[in-house]
Amino acid sequence: MVRWRTTTLRAWRGLREFLAVQVELHERAALLDRPWEEEFLHWAGGGRELHGRLIPPPGRGRGTIRSGWCSGLEGAHGAPPRTGARSPA
Repeated sequence: MVRWRTTTLRAWRGLREFLAVQVELHERAALLDRPWEEEFLHWAGGGRELHGRLIPPPGRGRGTIRSGWCSGLEGAHGAPPRTGARSPA
């Protein structure tokens, strides 16, 4: 009985961790699909850095996900942080 309970609890923990990772990946993808939210003022990197320049409208996104990840952080997705200027292609 104890072995069954331990195995069941381990399975639930694994499922919960898997789902938490899936939620974070979904939040990151959604934020990358809305690059204009990067311009809204927000704390990123666990509250260590202030990013953005615009006050967000009421009820709008924060520019970060729950864990504090921001697409403007260095190395956020393998690229350096974006700057305001874009080079012509």
